[in-house]
Amino acid sequence: MNTKQAKELLQRYRTGLCTEGEKLVIEGWLASLTDEDHREWTAQEKEAFKGMLQLRIVKAIDETEAAPVISQRRFRLFRLVAAAAVILVMGAGVYSLLLTNTGKKEALTHKADPQPANDIQPGENGAVLTLANGEQIVLDSAGNGMLAIQSDVKVINKGGQLIYDPKSSSSDEVVYNTISTPRAKQFKLQLSDGTKVWLNAASSIRYPARFTKDSRTVEISGEVYFEVASRQADNGSAKVPFSVKILTATNDDGGTVKVTGTHFNINAYEDESLIKTTLIEGSIQFKKGDTEKRLMPGEQAQLNQKGVIKILRNANVEAETAWKNGYFTYDKTDIQTVMKQLSRWYDIEVDYENGIVPDDKYWGDIQRDATLSNVLKVLEMSGLKFRVEGKKVTVIKEIGK
Repeated sequence: MNTKQAKELLQRYRTGLCTEGEKLVIEGWLASLTDEDHREWTAQEKEAFKGMLQLRIVKAIDETEAAPVISQRRFRLFRLVAAAAVILVMGAGVYSLLLTNTGKKEALTHKADPQPANDIQPGENGAVLTLANGEQIVLDSAGNGMLAIQSDVKVINKGGQLIYDPKSSSSDEVVYNTISTPRAKQFKLQLSDGTKVWLNAASSIRYPARFTKDSRTVEISGEVYFEVASRQADNGSAKVPFSVKILTATNDDGGTVKVTGTHFNINAYEDESLIKTTLIEGSIQFKKGDTEKRLMPGEQAQLNQKGVIKILRNANVEAETAWKNGYFTYDKTDIQTVMKQLSRWYDIEVDYENGIVPDDKYWGDIQRDATLSNVLKVLEMSGLKFRVEGKKVTVIKEIGK
């Protein structure tokens, strides 16, 4: 559904011609404009809010038609979704284009809300490159241009990403480099075969500066997204496989992903209960020990701590890859998962008051370039409270909520 169709849907609601499922969702959303959880909004803010709702109707309508009975709790979480966009746009005081009910695009600006004196800023681009001889280069401060030559391959820093240019290389020497992102950093890399790699916070990849003619293997930890370049063998009869070995905190085998040319995301953080490999495009094989599973687009391989592989057939690809596109996307996500993501991106310590972990679930999107205080404001709409002391954030469950 495009924006024009969304506007027509709202018009059908106003004229009483929409379905019962459409009516439930729209009324739940519109009710949030006067919900007691919100501060007083100006008329312009309300119009902006309605514009946001139009852009989100299609997904929610689909869910509603599948399950016509929607609880008030679900409406509350939908309110979180919509309010997230509004708060982060206005709280950061940025310029944004929102669609009003008139169908006209208007610029919405808002004076930034007062921010805490020591508000925690979001993560940014940055990483450490370790060369074959052990020399380390901090990429945050490295200027554009050639940084090194590895196995006769030029290592170039360009526009916030590292590129391995093998065009002039004639060496068969295999040397390994490593890129590591600390907490609150992310980075992009292009390998010598043209494969593109995105590293989330607290992640790493070890790779040869130049791949051999018949093998392409890398090792990763944390969360990494791949767009693997297809490469033909010298005889032209087959493609050179690309393998990703997943490392765990104890250097145990976290499984191997085998591909030829495809897009996929691997989440292998040591503080998560599952190692998840989500396929976006192409085809891959996930192997652990003697067990091997083939994935199709939209599927996810989940490896638990007992070494058992489960295949999720309809994974939420958007949620799994949102970090790469500048968002946190939640789809019935528990608070512990939410806070783990925030801890890595904002480099904070997370605690739960009295050891009580709330059972709240979250739907929706939050921009990763928002300050921590703005993100916590959004999450507080679900009934939680947060106490921030320096870089420590305590999650507080309010009684009766």
